[in-house]
Amino acid sequence: MADDSKKKGRDRGLVSEREHEVAYLMRTAKVTRQKALEAIREAGPRREKVMAYLQGK
Repeated sequence: MADDSKKKGRDRGLVSEREHEVAYLMRTAKVTRQKALEAIREAGPRREKVMAYLQGK
């Protein structure tokens, strides 16, 4: 059961600095580890914003 019953679904739209998520960003966006971490810190936890940041939008 979820910690907060008001929140439903998965948090696939979020990204963190966990190793497997950074590796995924590195693979899909073809960037270095440092650039992937920078994008997460600058753009925030929303996956679409991180990808947009990495693509230079």
